[in-house]
Amino acid sequence: MLVGSYPFEDPEDPRNFRKTISRILGVQYSIPDYVRVSSDCRRLLSQIFVADPSKRITIPEIKHHPWFLKNLPREISEREKANYKDADAAEPAQAVDEIMRIVEEAKTPGDMSKVVDPALLAEMAELESDEEEADADDTY
Repeated sequence: MLVGSYPFEDPEDPRNFRKTISRILGVQYSIPDYVRVSSDCRRLLSQIFVADPSKRITIPEIKHHPWFLKNLPREISEREKANYKDADAAEPAQAVDEIMRIVEEAKTPGDMSKVVDPALLAEMAELESDEEEADADDTY
């Protein structure tokens, strides 16, 4: 949303799913040259796009980052302060059973044709076929 493209796409080959996955795993993101992004924003992105989740910036830290706070409407910042005061840190935001239900629902395949570009579906199917062939070649 910030720059109008996905951060891990290869600008030269945006439909290459394998390159995208490789760039995600290698934390290789790019900001197009034609997009002006402040140094505060670049610093925040560098703290978000970190491979090790334990070293990644947290949501509360993001909410206190100078770039996030810049030009933030007062009513939003006041609401956030009230939410922090009212939140009980010992109580989880979601119950474990609710989280497990969501995870199980996410495992259920849906009708991807309604949400994904058919060309991307075909490319994904081809990748799966290539992987199956590679797995078959590795079988002794």
